Amino acid sequence: MSAATYCTGRKKVKTGCRTCKIRKVKCDEGRPACQRCILTGRVCDGYGIWGGGGSSHSNQRGTTGSEFLQLVPQPPTSRTDGKGYLAWFKTRTMIKLPGTYRASNFWSTLLLQASFSEPAVLHAVLALSSVHKRETADMDGQRPSNISPDEQEKFTLRNYSKAIAAISDLRPHFTLKDRASFWVTLITCVVFVCVEFLRGHFETGQLHLENGLNILGEMQLLCNQGDASVRLKHQADSTDDWIVQAFSRLHLQVELFKYTYEHSCSFRNTIQFDIPTSEFHSIPDGWHSLERLLNAIFYLISDGRQRASHDILCPVDVFEYQQYVVRSLEQWLVTWRAFEKARGNIGEDLKKAFGLLTVCHSMATIMAATCLSPFDESVFEFYTDGFIDLIKQSIALRVHTSHATSQQSIEIKALPGHLMDMSHSVIDMGWIPPLYFVAVKCRVHRIRMHAVRLLESNSHREGIWDSKTMACVARKVIELEEGDFYEHLPVNDDFSILDPPTSRDLEVPVLPVSRRLREIEVVLSGAPMDKVLLFCKRTLYGTDRRVLLSEYNVHLQRWID
Repeated sequence: MSAATYCTGRKKVKTGCRTCKIRKVKCDEGRPACQRCILTGRVCDGYGIWGGGGSSHSNQRGTTGSEFLQLVPQPPTSRTDGKGYLAWFKTRTMIKLPGTYRASNFWSTLLLQASFSEPAVLHAVLALSSVHKRETADMDGQRPSNISPDEQEKFTLRNYSKAIAAISDLRPHFTLKDRASFWVTLITCVVFVCVEFLRGHFETGQLHLENGLNILGEMQLLCNQGDASVRLKHQADSTDDWIVQAFSRLHLQVELFKYTYEHSCSFRNTIQFDIPTSEFHSIPDGWHSLERLLNAIFYLISDGRQRASHDILCPVDVFEYQQYVVRSLEQWLVTWRAFEKARGNIGEDLKKAFGLLTVCHSMATIMAATCLSPFDESVFEFYTDGFIDLIKQSIALRVHTSHATSQQSIEIKALPGHLMDMSHSVIDMGWIPPLYFVAVKCRVHRIRMHAVRLLESNSHREGIWDSKTMACVARKVIELEEGDFYEHLPVNDDFSILDPPTSRDLEVPVLPVSRRLREIEVVLSGAPMDKVLLFCKRTLYGTDRRVLLSEYNVHLQRWID
């Protein structure tokens, strides 16, 4: 599906050419020169950091996005096989990998433009395409007989190294605060994060992300609030805005990965009572609004942990901010439902996109309601109905992603280290974080087991989130918490994952608070990942201490307590 499918219009367009922006008129965004500039005889100064759109003398009509790809010369590559990987990137990677974020101008415009003129971005894109093509071709059985896995890996590493070398050549420009050099570095950094996450090099990917956030700080695209917290500045320049949004989306999924334990967060929101969005014009509009609220929740959780650690009561304004976030989430759902209704009959891909945001909203609602009680695992008992709603929404989403009609035909037992389905993997956030959230925070056995089995029904990756790994971790958490508690109770795990929990399933006692783990921390170790470390906090000799509970060995395919 094209990016345009996800976007039906915007309140305020920021993506026009420089000339139209200066004139404060609506740009038709033709490529390489817009029609408005051409018809008025003006020189179109182009888009983003590459400028040079042209004038009426060089182009007699507006150009569509697909035509633009044909007009721009093919970028130089050191080997002829590079053209095949670039073609794969344009026809497969940049369409599939961004997920619901595909309509963003970073993926649909900026990244491709940069690859045509910047060696660092080009080689990073080739490395990303190689990783994506290798695994997807394996799953599809389409690997050419004359290309071995080792040759593709060498191609990946060769282009990765060339991208790093090209970035090094830009370093002298950093001292001069050359903005274009910063842009190229940041774009390449985003691609590096994607490459490492897809390769299972999670620690390296997070390091690239942190480096990118540091560069954003140097460019003053992050603003300090004097309270050790940092948040994104709103940028008028479209290139800045697109890059910042890409980092914000990656940071969001990493923050969700760290949600269950106390950690330092250098990039989060501060108390801001904004007017909730009353209308969405596109799916990206809904995502951006939900991202803002999730960042607010991260701030409240971090603030709550710090205060609770020092036995400091939350001030009134913090409670008021929590209530504002809760009300904003309620308004978000009303606005989202109205947007969905206005779209009328939609295809399966859009149904999945709508369903995904609804699932993430349900997760955010429970997180917002419990965020000021970070060390109290009993608070989640009050939100059983919310957990059930999330499971029901996930079942509907699962139905949209599969034409299978029976549980047996769609459920896959998944363990870390098994072959991942790259053809269904994305770099964007999907349903793995919400389902993992249910599995570790809801202590109603039937509900949390349903979340685990839904995770096991797919074998794909969503950025740092791997469905096999998180399902395996969730099962271990459940095993450690429940032990033999349900041994003599009527629990039945042999249910269809397409059938939601019933009232009878809820008659089984909820797991006692004394058995629940707190501050659960998961560390994905190795490059590629070869160990999964599971930690929690326990009180020993009157002091809270980080304790290693178990270690999963990918090669042995088993936990070692």
